[in-house]
Amino acid sequence: MKLKDAVYGTMLEKNYEKALSLKNRYSFINANVLPLLNKEDKEMFLGFQEVCLKLQKQVNLEDVYEMLPKMGEHYMLQRMNAYDGVPGSCKHQILLSLANNGMAPEVDFAATASAILVGNSLYHNPKRTEVQEKALKEIYRGTKVGGIGITETEHGSDAVNMKMKATLQDDGSVTYNGVKVYTTNGAVADYFSTYGVTDISDPRRTMMLTMFERGDAGLKTERLHIPAGRGVGIAKVTYDNVTAPAERILAGPGTGYKRLFGGLTPERLAIISGSLAGLWHSVAHGAIFTQIRHQFGKSLFKYQGISHVLDDLYSKTSAYTAFALQIADFYDKKVGHKIHLGEKPDPMDEGSAAIMAAQGKYLTAKLSHHAAYEIVQMCGGRGAIDEPGSNNAINRGENISRLMEVVGGHRNIQLMIVEAGIKAGTMMAISGNVQKAKREERKVQKKIVEIYMTRADKMLVEDAAYLTEATKSELSRILSKLRAAIETKDKIEQAAYSKALPKALRNAGKEAYKARKA
Repeated sequence: MKLKDAVYGTMLEKNYEKALSLKNRYSFINANVLPLLNKEDKEMFLGFQEVCLKLQKQVNLEDVYEMLPKMGEHYMLQRMNAYDGVPGSCKHQILLSLANNGMAPEVDFAATASAILVGNSLYHNPKRTEVQEKALKEIYRGTKVGGIGITETEHGSDAVNMKMKATLQDDGSVTYNGVKVYTTNGAVADYFSTYGVTDISDPRRTMMLTMFERGDAGLKTERLHIPAGRGVGIAKVTYDNVTAPAERILAGPGTGYKRLFGGLTPERLAIISGSLAGLWHSVAHGAIFTQIRHQFGKSLFKYQGISHVLDDLYSKTSAYTAFALQIADFYDKKVGHKIHLGEKPDPMDEGSAAIMAAQGKYLTAKLSHHAAYEIVQMCGGRGAIDEPGSNNAINRGENISRLMEVVGGHRNIQLMIVEAGIKAGTMMAISGNVQKAKREERKVQKKIVEIYMTRADKMLVEDAAYLTEATKSELSRILSKLRAAIETKDKIEQAAYSKALPKALRNAGKEAYKARKA
């Protein structure tokens, strides 16, 4: 359906449609981002925009994958890694997403999942086989699509304890059995980079990474209905005795675990790029629409209830952009550059990069969703409408923003990593104080337990007539177990029965009170 044929086309005045053009949104973003860039990066960013402006009208939201080969011709599916003579860095990836997201956030989402998540799994393999090199080139050029297999039905955030069983064969091949879910691009992917473990009881030391191909016997994909990811083939992928030859193994048992967590930092940097891009395009929508939309005789922008919300989002977006560029620069210089040279980065630098990436991912993804929602509210009915060919893409941006908080680890996972950073940052300075506080707390808890035990002994004597045999038996059992645990210094048992005793005492006290009243 063309814009002129849509109902919305007659409802949205041409002035609004022209004002919200991608070119105008880029202009707003350029006014804020270009001053932060050097000459080479400015030219690169403007070049990305020029391509997107030409391709914008060719986007088919029912099948975003038609765009990947067209973008691949310009090396615009990823710019994180240098390849085929084209430079790469995390900063370049941010600029690429800022351009691609404006053209179509769905395309940017699918491209990132293919060229970054799967592309990195191939690119970071120092000894790529001919088959792996071929797959990497096809993914980067967009002629083939990749999907990463990490999440399982019962293991999302807890990705380590996966149940995908990998069995190494005598000929060097490997066979996978299990199910992966929420595999972005899985419904259409040609290549699947999938994690599995040879020993489910020892995942860290046995995790491996293997590339499978569509058409492998026993591999089945089922598209999931994800309304927020329109046109993106998110899927459930079943591996039923699927075998891949040795040349497709990307990381052997044990190495896969290191690759999984080593790959999460650049993956989150790519997600920061997408979230940041969504933020700028949301703010651009709001900045443009509120100045041309009039109600009660003046533009929406002149109402403080609207302009101050926009001001707040604009300020945070600018600050997050500076932070994201700083994270990107740190990773490129301290970690990424060394990895690309085949050198091992300083563990302290890797840890710092991981924490900063988690902070950035948490902040940008959360604000991206909030900003999109607020701008939709500012646009009123127009913010809720999505018509083919329209420049008003805020509704689609809001949809994708929901997914950005989930992919790469949802917000609570990011905060757990940030929490580790807080502990690491203070450990050297206050470790003695922390240990002293723990010792003091243990003394307090020991005294509390002793008081509870004394009360329990007293209750078993003085209130015995008011307690049922079952209650007395339970209270005595807990006391006996707790004393035995203290005697044998069994900390697990002590903790369990120290927690159970107060509850048993409360129940016994209530029972005795009711019996006295009767």
